[in-house]
Amino acid sequence: MTASLRPAPGSRFFGGPERAGVASGLLLVAAAPPSPLPLLSLGALAPLLLALSRLPTGPQGRQRALRAGVVHGFVAWGLLLLWMPQASVRVGVWLAAGWLAVVSTLALLSGLAAVIVHHLAGRRGVGLPLAAALGWGGVEWIRTAWLGPLDFPWMSLALPLAGVPELIQGAAWVGEIGVSLAVAAANGALAGALPDPRRHRRRLALLGGAVAVVFAAGAVRMSRAPTERVVRARLVQPAVPLAVKRGDPALALEASIRAIDAVLPPPGPPMAPAVGGDLVVLPETALPTVLDGPEAGEVRAQVAAWARRMGAPVLVGAWADGPGRGANAVVLADRDPEGAWPVSWKHRLVPGVEWIPGGASVARGDPRVLPLASGPTLGPLICIESAGPEPARALVRAGAEVLVNVTNDNWLGERPWWTRSAAWHQHPAHLVFRAVELGVGALRVGNNGSTEVVDPVGRRERVVAPRVAGHGVADAVRLVEPTAFTRLGPIAGVVAVALALLLSLLPAARTVDPA
Repeated sequence: MTASLRPAPGSRFFGGPERAGVASGLLLVAAAPPSPLPLLSLGALAPLLLALSRLPTGPQGRQRALRAGVVHGFVAWGLLLLWMPQASVRVGVWLAAGWLAVVSTLALLSGLAAVIVHHLAGRRGVGLPLAAALGWGGVEWIRTAWLGPLDFPWMSLALPLAGVPELIQGAAWVGEIGVSLAVAAANGALAGALPDPRRHRRRLALLGGAVAVVFAAGAVRMSRAPTERVVRARLVQPAVPLAVKRGDPALALEASIRAIDAVLPPPGPPMAPAVGGDLVVLPETALPTVLDGPEAGEVRAQVAAWARRMGAPVLVGAWADGPGRGANAVVLADRDPEGAWPVSWKHRLVPGVEWIPGGASVARGDPRVLPLASGPTLGPLICIESAGPEPARALVRAGAEVLVNVTNDNWLGERPWWTRSAAWHQHPAHLVFRAVELGVGALRVGNNGSTEVVDPVGRRERVVAPRVAGHGVADAVRLVEPTAFTRLGPIAGVVAVALALLLSLLPAARTVDPA
């Protein structure tokens, strides 16, 4: 085969690699939460992968692959992250500029993935399923784990399958990145069969059978996995309006205290079980004030009164001095306002919002496990920290027996309806993977939702209806034995990148039909 660029079978089938990139981008968006069609993710990349595999080798082929990948990235990420310019109407126009910068960066990474897939598909003996897994999955791992403070673990290729937890039980061994590798491989297998489905009936049957076997094995694991209860918690959703929280700080604090006080149930009768169970959980920045400074006495007295009223400690999102004044944190408060309340700070900051290269950032400290006096140990995840595996894994390895994700997703899902976005559903879907990966239950509390509990095999249960003030009790359980992923971490990503580099050293001869 010559290195010159010529019309390829894949181009004729989909109208060119760039159009195939557009098609794959739209299919990925159609599979993402809250889509009722999460299984689309198993074939969403197929149009683009087929077009890439049919491009000629050489510089012109690589340039076309890069262009197709970038087009795909702009379509997919531009729509998946549309909540950013939507929210700019209320948060600020700077968010729309940030959206363009983020989408452009992610589109370039999609272009890199496309070039790697094209390159690997041209190696002798490397099939399209393996090339897709190593290229697309490897770049996904780089995006989520290799960019330091610019890591962007949002919306993996596997995330839509959080809606079908039977298919993601393998994350307990290989993590979310391992599931993404499998999804990419399935896309590659499907892509190879698309030009002539009749000829490849056996391949399609094997692919469908593999998905069915994985589903069945996952269902068995979900039904038989031994668990034990860790904590009973009362989750409190105060639903303070976004306009109030972003208004005058003193008025916002006063309104937040009133809202929480109105939502909390009255104390139970003498000798009755504690109203709050083992723990009461309030959302991120439920109290928008410094809670451990010398001037916080009055607010601390109010929180201590809540702890006495509930008969349980209160985990509350607030600001905490710690390593830097104004750091986003959670505080585990008890009945004594003068006591030393344990604090865990937000560690993973949102690029462009809480952290700006070369500029100011919101002060941060280290995440810490928070032990309850009754025995269990909490692993706090503040907002976006649930989106990637490492913060949660570090907490579980440090002794956390249940994850507690506190958020303030007001700006993603509050009225008016036209400002609500898919990110409202995408954010909690990440917590499903954290629970399955680590074999621990997870509690999620948002200011106005989604407030829910996730069990260690990925089943979700809503505790409070969205966008209303309310509270509810949930039991968090964990697996009796730790998962392999807890011990080994994202080794699947390491293997993918290493194998991709190794295979790149092979001769560049292209097989007759890489599909």
